Amino acid sequence: MFQDEAGFTLLEIIAVFFLIALLYALVGSSVWNRLDQGRVKAAQAQMAIFRNCLDDYRLDFGSYPSTEEGLNALWQAPNGKERLWNGPYINGSIPADPWGTAYIYRNPGEINRERYDLYSLGADRLEGGTGINADLHLWREDTHVTEGIMEQ
Repeated sequence: MFQDEAGFTLLEIIAVFFLIALLYALVGSSVWNRLDQGRVKAAQAQMAIFRNCLDDYRLDFGSYPSTEEGLNALWQAPNGKERLWNGPYINGSIPADPWGTAYIYRNPGEINRERYDLYSLGADRLEGGTGINADLHLWREDTHVTEGIMEQ
């Protein structure tokens, strides 16, 4: 008559899916959190490199690039400044942040009018935010104060 069919019952399949979902919930969130932390560290490292390159630019010109010239002034000479430009000040073109968004550069800065602002919009690609979505700012209070990178 009927032969035994090899295979899984619906209950066994549901149990396997439940176990996979449980493992993903326990391990997957930790993995994603580590990836996000890695992106934050990468953005901080890139901004530290930009800081050094901007300082080299300033040594040649006596000032940092304007907002209009932006970070691209580190890669190619701004119009009318070719004679003084000793760049490129950075190897390769200006990369986007780890979330694929351009870094924000303003000179003079809005946070400190005496310096430039340089920051990443973070994971949400929007101004503001908290946690992983917080903007990452490169800040400099003045030339005599320790520099650092902070989340705001």
